[in-house]
Amino acid sequence: MFKKFQPIAASLAPNYTFKDIKIAFEYLMPWKWNKLQKGKKPKKLEKKIRKCLDCECAISFDSGRSGLYTILKCLGIKDGDEIILQAFTTVALPNVIMWCGTKPVFVDIEKHTYNIDPRKIEEKITERTKAIIVQHTFGNPAQMDEIMEIARKHDLYVIEDCAHSLGAEYKGKKTGTFGDVAFFSFGRDKIVSSVAGGMVVTNNKELGGKIKEERDEMPYPKKFLIMRQLLQPIITYKALHTYYLFSIGKIIMHISAKLDFTPRAYSKEEKSNERPPDFPAKMSNALAKIALHQLKLVNEFNDHRMDVAKLYKEKLKDSKNINIPKSDSNVKNIYLWYTILVKNKKEFIENAKQDHIILGDWFPQTIGPAEVDLEKAGYEKGSCPIAEEVSSKCVNLPTHHRIDTEEVEKVVKIIEISK
Repeated sequence: MFKKFQPIAASLAPNYTFKDIKIAFEYLMPWKWNKLQKGKKPKKLEKKIRKCLDCECAISFDSGRSGLYTILKCLGIKDGDEIILQAFTTVALPNVIMWCGTKPVFVDIEKHTYNIDPRKIEEKITERTKAIIVQHTFGNPAQMDEIMEIARKHDLYVIEDCAHSLGAEYKGKKTGTFGDVAFFSFGRDKIVSSVAGGMVVTNNKELGGKIKEERDEMPYPKKFLIMRQLLQPIITYKALHTYYLFSIGKIIMHISAKLDFTPRAYSKEEKSNERPPDFPAKMSNALAKIALHQLKLVNEFNDHRMDVAKLYKEKLKDSKNINIPKSDSNVKNIYLWYTILVKNKKEFIENAKQDHIILGDWFPQTIGPAEVDLEKAGYEKGSCPIAEEVSSKCVNLPTHHRIDTEEVEKVVKIIEISK
């Protein structure tokens, strides 16, 4: 379809290519149903990730959160322990921590990087603290030297949350290879997008062996769920290409959501801090094949994201009413999104929609998504003021592979008009 019918969108599963749609169609055919769950693709994906990160162990899961849950279990994290993590994150993290009987302890962020502030970590450490989860927000690596020094000083595990950062680097070394263990997500809006999926990596063979043993005892997702997951890229791809063609795409997405054709990014249980019944699980064979195709394109996609980010930076550097992201010179930020801070965030996003530009609102509060009860998630309002300020002002600009220079100009124009 003509590109004029498509919105300029920061999310809505932007990574999918026509080849991904073909793979999804292939596995929805009856003669492929016996390969939906079990097959060789997850092991092949693990091998590719090991090579990509030059690490000893890679273990696939149905999601990053399943990976984190297994990590905590295999590290011996127990009831009453505490895990440090940053505010300005997804509810998936405190949920998993609490499902292990552990307490999430939130630390404020740096305003210019959106990552945990190393200077504020030690004040939150107690005798019950067992680990620090380090999030590389939007593909911008955290200050790993300082964090690792704090962890060694207090004998704490370091778990890297690389859901946004596959391919990002800190001082020439890839994220996911600094801490004791790391997890990645292959969700619909991530660097590699296979609807769902995750990977745990570590150079500790003993720990990797324990994680693999735990994973091997898990069930595969049910076939019906996998089929619904495979419909997601097909429906989204079609909807995006007809979004403004007599609003066909809008109608497709509305009906899909209303009839629950495809699974949500967060289940009702997760938004209420409850554990879903099918958690945790292995990665399915069908989605692993999509992830394998996406992984072939990861360097190309990341290079494009960084080029788009350079354009935004150049064109917005003199803007006085917004804050643009900053990265230290020793990092390679791959910009899952180019996230700016604006005044009147809701009005800003609504104004952009009038020009067929759908900007991102992630994270909409200190613990996203917006429906999450912060108290249930273990967060005390006022405890992390910078994270609260950032979440009230952040807007995600698109950087994905379908965004071109002309569209960047349109986004910038909207920002200039909205000053």
